Amino acid sequence: MQRTRTIFFVMLFGFILVGVAPAAAQAATPISVGQNVQGELSQQQPRIEFDLTINTPQVVIIQALGLTPGLAPAFSVLTPSGIVVGTNANPDDANLIASTVNLTETGVYAILVERASADFGQFVLTVQPAAPATPPIPINLGQVVTDAVDTQTALRSYGFAASPTEVIVVNVQASPGSLTGPNVTLSDAASNETLANSSARLLGVSYRLPPGSELYQVLISSSGAAVQESFTLCVGTEGGSAPCPAAVTAFAPPAATLAPAEPTPTGFIPINIDPNAACQVASASGAVINVRSETNTNSSVIGRLNPNATAFVIGRLPDGSWYNVNLNGLIGWIATSVVIAGGQCGSLPVVAPTSQATALPPQTTTTATATPMTTGTPAVTATGTLGLIITPNINLTLAIVPTLNYSLPPNYGSTALTSGFVPDPSTVGITAGGPVNVSYLGGGCSGFATSAPDFSVNYTSGAFPMLRFYFVGNGDTTMVINAPNGSFYCVDDSFGTLNPTIDFNTPSSGRYDIWIGSYAQGAFVSGTLYVTESTGNHP
Repeated sequence: MQRTRTIFFVMLFGFILVGVAPAAAQAATPISVGQNVQGELSQQQPRIEFDLTINTPQVVIIQALGLTPGLAPAFSVLTPSGIVVGTNANPDDANLIASTVNLTETGVYAILVERASADFGQFVLTVQPAAPATPPIPINLGQVVTDAVDTQTALRSYGFAASPTEVIVVNVQASPGSLTGPNVTLSDAASNETLANSSARLLGVSYRLPPGSELYQVLISSSGAAVQESFTLCVGTEGGSAPCPAAVTAFAPPAATLAPAEPTPTGFIPINIDPNAACQVASASGAVINVRSETNTNSSVIGRLNPNATAFVIGRLPDGSWYNVNLNGLIGWIATSVVIAGGQCGSLPVVAPTSQATALPPQTTTTATATPMTTGTPAVTATGTLGLIITPNINLTLAIVPTLNYSLPPNYGSTALTSGFVPDPSTVGITAGGPVNVSYLGGGCSGFATSAPDFSVNYTSGAFPMLRFYFVGNGDTTMVINAPNGSFYCVDDSFGTLNPTIDFNTPSSGRYDIWIGSYAQGAFVSGTLYVTESTGNHP
């Protein structure tokens, strides 16, 4: 049976120096994908160059680990033609940094390693293949996307077509208050030619593209910072048929006329939608948005989306002009031109328009929601807070949807582990399965689990750079983990098996709540959960 499996891995880096080759003193040192190479920064050699030969365009993860205490490495990546396509300045002075870099050209790339701190010393550089690239997420002209990248979800890819008659403007902005932005690469989707690249030192960038028939791709990748890097992307016409909203065009070129632009009437700032939540839309202009029964502006208005509210997106028309939405249980249609979209919108199903709205169970509950978050406490969303206004003849049946609840006692207990624990792995027997469909988390999560965690681990970090959780059972299983930072991580299959694995690189101290789900509804799978700090342990 064909199934789509999305596996979120925290990229691990083996602290193994056996067979590591030392860098040459002066000449560039060759390095290949999958290889570790050791080097040493000194006053005589404050920067070391490595040559990476690429024969096929691909996405890689480049990591640098400082071996000498106090050494904080930094690096930049240059194409064969000398264009910088990736940088990691290591603003946090960490001893381990990583960046995802899209290598669209073939030839010899230069990786320049230097120090971000005052200390010199030894380091190890590694280049690893990233997860297979997924097709770009298609975006429409005038559509606003809010999303984020970090060291775990390191790359976002978006695709769009040029306008045959109008100039296209691509705007990317870091979220307000950010000190750095993500790396931005604009390329020709057909030839993979890199057209422009923006450093993470810039908080926003704007590209102007001429009329034509070309297909373009925007790659937004993590700068390697320890924090999540939120951004807003909009591709629109330059004041023509589908411009970007004024709130996201701060870097757009000024109008040709010298007359001062009229002030924005409301100064409205669109809602910041959690990039890891289920796909949602919000008002782009601050106006109340009509929810209609059909996909045309002459159809009946059956509800309204207030400016301070969001609606869940459950589908779209084939041409992307209308979203099929669930507004607190009311199913209707909203034109894409009047809203911004955010969250996990990359795999929306294409649906046919309906003749009237249908009342379905809402996607909000009075229990803690389990969408990925940046704080340790899941947000509580009460029903009735989404600004729903409906006509009296609509009868809604509001059902409570079961969710994951980390506040419940774990089914199979808990344990406390300190880095270097023995025996390694630590194990516990678990039977997977339950009534909660974890797909509501978004992000490709799948499977059925209990509301309560199956097991909890209170972990104290130390010298070991990786913490791994994996489950081995007698059937197809999935895994969900709520990490100390409050984010949820999901995985289905791993290591060529039907068993799930989740790795945490430079793991944080705190509580890890683990749910083991059965892939099939109503199934229960017996097996063993393993917790390890050894890369050699896996399904």
